[in-house]
Formats: sequence, C-alpha cells, structure tokens
Amino acid sequence: MKKALILIILSIFLVGGLFAGGAKEGEKIIVGTSAGFRPFEYREMGKVTGFDIDMMMEIGKILGKEVVIQDMDFDALIEAVSTGTIDVIAAAMTITDERSERVDFTVPYFTADQAVLIRENSNIKINSTAAINNSSYKIGVQTDTTGSFWVQDFAPDATLQQYGKYIECIQDLENQNIDLIVVDKPVAAAYEANRAVKVAYVIKTDEQYGLAVKKGSGLFDSLNSALIDLMKSPTWDELLSKYFGE
Repeated sequence: MKKALILIILSIFLVGGLFAGGAKEGEKIIVGTSAGFRPFEYREMGKVTGFDIDMMMEIGKILGKEVVIQDMDFDALIEAVSTGTIDVIAAAMTITDERSERVDFTVPYFTADQAVLIRENSNIKINSTAAINNSSYKIGVQTDTTGSFWVQDFAPDATLQQYGKYIECIQDLENQNIDLIVVDKPVAAAYEANRAVKVAYVIKTDEQYGLAVKKGSGLFDSLNSALIDLMKSPTWDELLSKYFGE
C-alpha cells in the first residue's frame, strides 16, 4: 500500500512538472530570428549564422538543450513567440516599453545606435537628424524595427518604404529605388564592409538588445541565467572579437 502511494505521489510530481512550463533536459529550444541583419543574423552558404546564433548555441550548451533556428520576417517574431510557434526571439531586438508589454526580455546583451546608410557614390549629405526629415528622400527600413519607429517619429516628411528583411532594403538602395536606409549602427557597418554602401550619419539612441520569450514562460529564468553566465565567460569575449573585433 505504501509503495502504491509513493508511486501515485511521484506520478503527480511528474505530471505537474510537465505542465509547469519549464524547459526540460533534452528538450529543443526553437529560436526565431530574421536573417539579413549582419553581423547578428544572416545567411552564409545557405545557413543562418551570426552573433545571435552563436550566442544561442552557447546558451543551449549551458542548458543542455538542442537549439533549432527558424528564420522569419522580423515583424512576425513577437506573434510567433506569443503563440508558442517559437520559444525564444534572438534577433538583435531592442528592449522597448511597448514590446515589454507583449514579451518578457532578458537582461540586455548589446547596446547600439541607429545609422543612416547611403549608396557608395551618393551625393546625399546628412549632418544632423533634422536633415533626414526631407520630403525628397525615400527611406528604407525593416518593418517593426526601431529604425522604422525613428523615421516615423522624426522624419515624417520623408517617404517611408518598409521591408520584411534589411537585405531587401540594401538591394533596393543599390538599385536606386530608395535614397537611404535607417538601420542599427553595427549592421550598417557590416553592410558598409561588404556592399557598395556607406554610413553617412550616426543617430545616437543607446538601444539595448535582449532575448525575448512569451509572457510568463517557464524558460525565462534559466535562459536569463544562462545568458548572464555566458556574458561573464571568456567565450563571450571570443564572440565579441569574432563579430565586432572587440
């Protein structure tokens, strides 16, 4: 009788654990990202790679879990994590009050500004944020990014062209379909090094990136703890050096 009672109690704990929402040993972590945001996430030889991807792989090692990457448009990420299609957003996503109402963010792992990107042979001169608010400019941005929000707030006279991925912006900029792009500075610098474009101006915003999970996710505490441990380790310095030369 006692043995049967113990088995029942153990069964209750096991079932309770399954529905507690926490990540279990051996489970996969489905990570949503939006490739085309070099050096954080981009495609190379058909594979999604980048700083955020390597970071999540290291976090997966700490947690003892397989990391699976899903590439999608940036504006679909919050809905995907909220509905459970993915478990984590790792996409150089800036922590904002509005987004924090929809998802839970980890501690910040990177700080960046915005930058104005133009064609290499462009004659456009930008020497202030006010100069960007020009009715003759057609500005490309990625939908639902802070670059898009900035243009809507501070350059309402310009024509705004939104894209699912920044690589599409770059292609249209090079093809002279738009005049400039507003994008995070590290990404602008990466494109400047690899494409026929250049940084014309830096917009000081001091944005902080975080990983994001569904509100109330049981994965949050372990993910946040693993990120903190990673940032204290030599591996973090190696990742910064690999992607940013820091």
